[in-house]
Amino acid sequence: MSSNIPGDILAREEQRCRALLDADIDALGELLSDRLVFAHATARYEDKTSLLQKMGEGNIVYNTLEVTEQRVIELGDSALLLSRLTADVSVGGQPRRIDNRTLSVWTREDDCWRLVAYQPTAIPA
Repeated sequence: MSSNIPGDILAREEQRCRALLDADIDALGELLSDRLVFAHATARYEDKTSLLQKMGEGNIVYNTLEVTEQRVIELGDSALLLSRLTADVSVGGQPRRIDNRTLSVWTREDDCWRLVAYQPTAIPA
């Protein structure tokens, strides 16, 4: 494993965003921890299985996605990624515009970084 933790985390986040845009469930599954806790802006939580199922069924579709203002905080075998995420998504067939600050928690599992927790906070208009 590389000793460039910030670079590794940013590369994994880029892979995650590409998988979301491509609706690549297999790639996304490799990036997510089996212990995933994924919060939505609606305050609902998903685990890995339910999130991948909803994406696989087309219930959550990312049309555009941009992650900016990224900052990695190293915590040994875990790291926090603070960022801003803007996206155009379709949820249950309804278009939504997302503009959030996000907190992503990445951890080392089986010698690679996996997303274990995700929490968005909407930026007021």
